[in-house]
Parts: sequence; structure tokens; C-alpha cells
Amino acid sequence: MKLIKIEFGNNEYEEFIKKNFHKVYHTFQYKQFIESAFGCNYILYGIIDSDEIKIVLPVVPVKSLLFGNRLISTAYQEYGGFVGDENYLGELVEELKKKYGKDFDYLEIRGGGNAELTKADLYKRVVLDLDSEENVWRGIQKSKRKAIKKGKKLLEVKEVKSSEINELYSLYCKNMKKFGSPGYNKKYFLEFYNKLVNKGLGKIFGSYYNGKLISALFGFCYGDRVHILIAVSDSKFQKYRHSDIMHWAFIKWACSKGYSKFDFGRVREDSGQLSFKLKWGGEVKELPSYYSLWKIKEVPHHDPHNGKFSLLVKIWRILPLWLTKIIGMPLRKKLGI
Repeated sequence: MKLIKIEFGNNEYEEFIKKNFHKVYHTFQYKQFIESAFGCNYILYGIIDSDEIKIVLPVVPVKSLLFGNRLISTAYQEYGGFVGDENYLGELVEELKKKYGKDFDYLEIRGGGNAELTKADLYKRVVLDLDSEENVWRGIQKSKRKAIKKGKKLLEVKEVKSSEINELYSLYCKNMKKFGSPGYNKKYFLEFYNKLVNKGLGKIFGSYYNGKLISALFGFCYGDRVHILIAVSDSKFQKYRHSDIMHWAFIKWACSKGYSKFDFGRVREDSGQLSFKLKWGGEVKELPSYYSLWKIKEVPHHDPHNGKFSLLVKIWRILPLWLTKIIGMPLRKKLGI
């Protein structure tokens, strides 16, 4: 057995992921997107045994004087984890420790691990099983169905065009400032569109009031599922239930394209967002992170909403919008979120 680095265009790896259940994070298309958006090094490491790839784990080395040096699978997203035979995970982790253990504090695997690693249940996710549009509609809470019918009379929902990225980015920045969290830069959205949407691996739906974009919903579209990544909105139009009709439009589209899962994305259990997502008829699923601690003894928490960062959240909310646009992406890159 030996550790290998999967290079772009590796035909053996392409065959490997065809045979194993995987997510968009394990594709070369995603690697191109995240490296271009963040300027990071997205590395696919694998274990080869008897001349066959057995397991692959994508990782991003994240270095920061403030937050430490970490190896994250996958940084800047909610989950990813390994693809392949779990029996080889221990060997893979051990090989990564040999390679990175002297300079990095720990390895974090978001969404999947084994009993040998330290488990942290920080988040949940809500996943809706998709069937026919009619069956999904019947499973939605009655009050939600009523809100959708109301919103459809007032708003238009359609796919967001690349020419609307500036508008979209402006909405996003205002949202992130309100949340007190550093955000992505405009290049991230441009690369999402160019590298994923244009290749059928992503989708952006928007809701419009009198032709004005007032909210948008981003999602990965790959394999068996749609996975919601980002939701942005103008709070002044909340009464028109833009979020409800936008989610329903995305769900309808997913049903029509044959996807079997609609993943509403990561959520904290104490968040009001959990209640919103459950009204669509989905189920709460675990979303643990697994750690191999190399130079530290306790699992770290670098979420901006962690109590330790409460002062930073308050400061972020009062910073000028133009300043948050400049420093948001560098800070997010160092946080690895």
C-alpha cells in the first residue's frame, strides 16, 4: 500500500469514482472551481493497493497564524469526505500524518470518518426524498403550501443569468454583513457560474419583483442530489415569501430532472433555519466532522457563530460594507469555512 496524489485527468481515478458513490467534491470539475475561486491547493490523495485505487480523500492545506495550520476535507464547504473503501481510511490518515503532522495541527474530515477518529457533532442537515412533484407537494406543511401559492401571484422565479452576478453579489454582501460573517468575493460567484453552472453541475434560481432580483438560491447538482449551498435575499421583500417560492421552484426542477435527494444544507440544531427546512417534509440527518488531532488535544471550533467569536460578529456588523468586501474573502480563506 502507498499514498498517491491524484493528478488532473487521471483515467484510473475517473473509472474509480464511476464505480463508487461520490459527491461533486470528488470531481476534477469541482477542483478547478475551488482552486480558481480561492487560490488554494485542492489535493486528491489516495491509497493504492495491488495496483488499484482503494480510497481517495480531497484535502485543502489551510495555514493561518491566528487559527493554526489545518488539513481540511473539504475546506470552504459543508462536507465532502472520502470516497471508496472505508477499511483503508486509517491507513490514509496515517500517511497524511506522516506527510503533514510536523507542520499541521490536525486533519478535519467533514461528513464522514470512522471510530478511530475524534467525532464532533456540530451541525445537522435536512434532506428531502424526491419522488413525483405531486407527492412532494403533499408532504409539504399546509402553511408552507399556502405561502407558496401567495408568493407565486406576486413574484417571478427563474434562473439567474451570468449578467446578473453584480446584482447577486450586492445582495449577498449585505446579507453577510447583517449575519456578522465574512463572505466570499465576487470572483467566487463568477467561478461558480463559469465552472459549475455552465457545465450542469450547479444552478442558481432567483425571485424577481417587478423585474428586480430580490433573492437567490445556489445549489450543486450532481449524482443523486441537489445540495443547497447559499441563499441570499432582500429582507424588505420578506412578506412576499420569496424564499418559499424559490425553494419550491428548485425542488420542482430537481424532480423534473430525476434527482432523488434535495439537501437543504448545513444547519445548527438551535437555529430557526432548522424549523424552516423541516416544514418541507424532509428528515434531519447527522453531519459530523471527524478529526485526527496531531499537535492539539481538543477539537477546535472556527465557526464565526461560535461564542468565542461573538465580539468579532458584532464588530463585523458595524463595519462599512466596502471594507467587508475587501477583507471578507481573505478572512474566510484563513478560517477554512
